[in-house]
Amino acid sequence: MTSSLDGFGTEKSTIVRSETKRPTARKPSWIAALGMLDRYWPEAAARISFDLFLKPRRYPRPARELEALGTARLVLVPTDRTLHAGPEPLRAWVWGDDGPLVLLVHGWQGRGAQLSSFVAPLLASGFRVATFDAPAHGDTPGARSSLFSFRDAVTATHAALGPFHAVISHSMGGAAVILAATERAIASRYALICPPNDVRDFTAELTKALGLSEATRAAVHRRLERTFGQKLESIRAPGLVTERTEPLLLVHDRGDKEVPFDRGEAIAAAWPGAELLATEGLGHRRILQDAAVIAKVVAHVSTR
Repeated sequence: MTSSLDGFGTEKSTIVRSETKRPTARKPSWIAALGMLDRYWPEAAARISFDLFLKPRRYPRPARELEALGTARLVLVPTDRTLHAGPEPLRAWVWGDDGPLVLLVHGWQGRGAQLSSFVAPLLASGFRVATFDAPAHGDTPGARSSLFSFRDAVTATHAALGPFHAVISHSMGGAAVILAATERAIASRYALICPPNDVRDFTAELTKALGLSEATRAAVHRRLERTFGQKLESIRAPGLVTERTEPLLLVHDRGDKEVPFDRGEAIAAAWPGAELLATEGLGHRRILQDAAVIAKVVAHVSTR
């Protein structure tokens, strides 16, 4: 079932074209050197690209996130000493003292508090709320992370704080939730916002940004499969959800430039009984602050 919401405050812009030709920006020297490796030694280029692929950038927290975390209690969630999860405990936060627990899961290069707009409505509906920063994200230490790190973080948080009544996720956090849920029961209801369905989409973005060949991208895939012990084809989200019985609300913006709409649409089509909510004009991140989206997700979660 598909429904639709229009975004608010969308403005049309007028682009004035200049006749002045702008100088072409030079590529950084290390990208040029990587291009030479790509041409003559793809495996070496793949080794460097693999390391880049697993190193997220950290961004400073805006004031609204700091304010939200100031009302929560910090919990250190232990993790196994594995490459997937890292040796350091996860930084997690819990709001509320009573009621079923709802977990918020952020995406790549994000932070748990990015979903803090859901906290007050969930508390008002009688829930407790938890979130965490994945390895090498936010306040959790580490230099490397991956889809598998996120999966292990969901599993570790479930073991430490669960059970969960529901999980609300954003972007790659949704793919990690699906992967974790194939191994154990995580929640009785799910809301996935702008989820990707194939990790190879991200390697495509990386190699395109670096100007690398498909041969190097294929070598990156081989390294990922050797490191994590799974074929990438086997963890495509649509193939993992065909037997799911929990209610799912999947929210995705038709104009999402980071995770195309058809990725989420494919997951919703494969998940039996899923509801797909299509939005317009909210993009990949503003969707987390939209009042209509938040209300719809909280209503879905509140059905018991």
